Amino acid sequence: MMFFPKSLTLCLLAAATLVHLIAPSALAVEEASPAPYVDSKAIKERFDQITAEDMELLRGKNILLASRSFGLNLLKGLTALAKQDSKYDLVSSYERYNVFKEGGNLGIIPADAFDKTKFVHFLATYYPHTKRLEEVNELLVEGPHGFGKSVDVVVVYFHTATPALFETYKTTLERWQAAYPNVKFIAVTSGFMGPKFAKENEASQAFGDMVREQLKGKVPVYDLGAILSDDFRVGNQFCPEYTADPAEVHPNLPAGEEMMAKGFLLILKETFNPPQTP
Repeated sequence: MMFFPKSLTLCLLAAATLVHLIAPSALAVEEASPAPYVDSKAIKERFDQITAEDMELLRGKNILLASRSFGLNLLKGLTALAKQDSKYDLVSSYERYNVFKEGGNLGIIPADAFDKTKFVHFLATYYPHTKRLEEVNELLVEGPHGFGKSVDVVVVYFHTATPALFETYKTTLERWQAAYPNVKFIAVTSGFMGPKFAKENEASQAFGDMVREQLKGKVPVYDLGAILSDDFRVGNQFCPEYTADPAEVHPNLPAGEEMMAKGFLLILKETFNPPQTP
């Protein structure tokens, strides 16, 4: 048996005591750090902080995005940002699959999709809104895909939603996170349309409020509603300067699409590489 000098033993005991006292407080600080949250204000303040190294990190991640047509506006924004500055490219390894057009057939997505590309985007079944959660769940959990073993981050986009969706949405995210602790699941508030869709926008506002109240700070949140309304500067509708759509459905001007894309890159960056706190 090895014995230590008395002076060294006292030093070791003191060090062990110090570690015991410090460790819980350090853990508490880590647990107290809120999950990233991105709205319009965050984009204006922090998007320029994304570095080439951050983007290289993101290009190495396997991304699964489920959306309807607002995801196409996001794609146009991402493409525009990459043309303006190649540093922001996230779509050079991108594939899209129109599951909705194929009647909900997830089989059109190759089981080895992530062996061939980094960013898999599928256009989901539109209604009911829970259906796209079911489709993502099937891709994550069931064969032949089993994407839960290969994906790094999952985003489910809603251009509009109702508060009735929230509990299913919340519990589904929780179930996924428990089953796949190494995967990042980013919560998204639903978007807005033009003033013609006041009823739908009111429902989206209610859904988004529930996301902010119950998920903000706990999980990464991409606040699509706040981004499209410039943090509600124009109320619960998208900014008029973000659209030229006579139907008032899509934020189809570069200003809107690029804000969506900047927010997407920022929430990904801060999810995988959180800002350093003082």
